[in-house]
Amino acid sequence: MSKSIQIYTADDSHSHQAVGISANLTKPFTQGDKTFFEESSLPQSVHADFYNAASETEYEISNNTRRVYRISFSFFEQYCLEHNLQSLPADPRSIISFIGHQKELLQASTGMQLSKQTLTTRIAAIRFYHIQAGFPTPTEHPQVIRVMRGLSRNHHRLVQDYDQQPIMYDEVELLIQAVDQQPHPLLRLRDKAIIQLGLQGGFRRSELANLKVHYLSFMRDKLKVRLPFSKSNQQGLREWKSLPDSEPFAAYHAVKSWLNESQITDGHLFRSISRDGKTLRPYHVNDNSKPKSTFSRNSGFLNGDDIYRIIKQYCLKAGLPAQYYGAHSLRSGCVTQLHENNKDILYIMARTGHTDPRSLRHYLKPKED
Repeated sequence: MSKSIQIYTADDSHSHQAVGISANLTKPFTQGDKTFFEESSLPQSVHADFYNAASETEYEISNNTRRVYRISFSFFEQYCLEHNLQSLPADPRSIISFIGHQKELLQASTGMQLSKQTLTTRIAAIRFYHIQAGFPTPTEHPQVIRVMRGLSRNHHRLVQDYDQQPIMYDEVELLIQAVDQQPHPLLRLRDKAIIQLGLQGGFRRSELANLKVHYLSFMRDKLKVRLPFSKSNQQGLREWKSLPDSEPFAAYHAVKSWLNESQITDGHLFRSISRDGKTLRPYHVNDNSKPKSTFSRNSGFLNGDDIYRIIKQYCLKAGLPAQYYGAHSLRSGCVTQLHENNKDILYIMARTGHTDPRSLRHYLKPKED
């Protein structure tokens, strides 16, 4: 009897189509139009090893990217369903038609058309699901590439023409004043620590949410934070952020005060707090044998979306135009503020974890005299 493996990259209930990598241990192991050498049959003795290694594909992309791709691909599936098209594998002309439909959509919140970045993400999701299912990806068809190249140069589309503004010292002062109006010590200390650590360390919101107590080292005059993984460090290379206590709005004492008040000694650094603001919610981390998608808001720690909402909330209270600010504003504020403080590019890259100096060009505006 043949034994097959199915490695899914989306929830089984996501659609009527099974989206994943399939490999039958007694049939040719193919990928798209490529056929690789295969033994006539693999002995039963290696089957367990094969499945054990194949299970690692769960970690090939981040949970957040997997969630975004799942949502993005669902839009394409729905479009194909409405027009009686096949979504997997898909005809390149179906992709082009989908782009034509999507680029004319208006966002309810802004009245603007979808950005090129949003459309690129949806195309990336289609590519991802095709590769995972073992099909050639129609997104690499020359005509699809030409359409996307033209879209990136189309200056006549009505899209938002601004990025999130940086939160720098002036804005942080206003945010801290808004936080100080919070009557509950737990909320006040947690949210101060989030804002000050986010700014000084140039953290992404997902990085803030994933920080754990044992990643922190309180030195004599600085706070060192270890990042086992980040967007630019997917392979778990050693990465530290060294945050001097001498800088304005340094995170050292803010984080220490939060830990002292909350009595957190291990696990996630930033926790959920009860509605009355007086106690931490019950905390637990799901069993590693369960898919990462089963993590829920009931786990007792904040996720990236929670961080985003907290920043927005205090921007509104501080009188800042909230539509221009978000969790990424802390990261961009870190880059911009260090540049204003006359720090060189290598120093800034060491702080933020950027690996390519070209990524900083967007932030490094000419300084005023």
